[in-house]
Amino acid sequence: MAIVTHHHLPLRELRFAAPARVRVWKGAATLKSGGVAVELQEGESFTVPPFVRFACLAHPRVTARGMRPAVWSLSLEAQSSADMERAADTSKPHARRLAAAIFAQPAAQWCAERIAREWQISTARLRALLFAEGESLRSLVREQRVAWVLAQLARMEDARARPSDAGFASQAALQRACQDLIGLPPGIAERALSLLSSQPRAALPPPQEGQSRQRRYRPYF
Repeated sequence: MAIVTHHHLPLRELRFAAPARVRVWKGAATLKSGGVAVELQEGESFTVPPFVRFACLAHPRVTARGMRPAVWSLSLEAQSSADMERAADTSKPHARRLAAAIFAQPAAQWCAERIAREWQISTARLRALLFAEGESLRSLVREQRVAWVLAQLARMEDARARPSDAGFASQAALQRACQDLIGLPPGIAERALSLLSSQPRAALPPPQEGQSRQRRYRPYF
């Protein structure tokens, strides 16, 4: 499963508690974090370390027949290697721990009282820890709910979710969050999210001997 991008569309302010691998199947892409830029060509991939904020700009190909969409994929690593941990943002351990918990259960009621009780600290101490790391509970919850939605969009065709599965009251609220946090324009967000909530496609039959399985893409950008 991969993502088809028909436009020069930058996804900004992406951040995951786990390592995020971006692979380019067709076209090219630029990953940016701070003052660092990584250029990826067709067939190349790069893994962004945990909790490092980055932007992804996919570039469609220019051919004799016109613009051909870029095809790229986003996947989260199940485990973080020692090298990834050394490159991770270690300046925000409490925010990263909380982000991972929110991502695992985005629809849960993430209030300060509940988290403080689970961490066995006071709510004032919790807010102080996040404030010291330049974070707030409200913004972290919203960010990681959008991150969960984006990860669902990048899954195979059997991925299906509703706004409530991510903790959003409505489709409009989810679209606004995608626009505010990662820069998805309203029209594109509407198309992407409508595909996420639509009926999954039936699985293709296995290929016959001597035939290769044709890769399927979901064109929503």
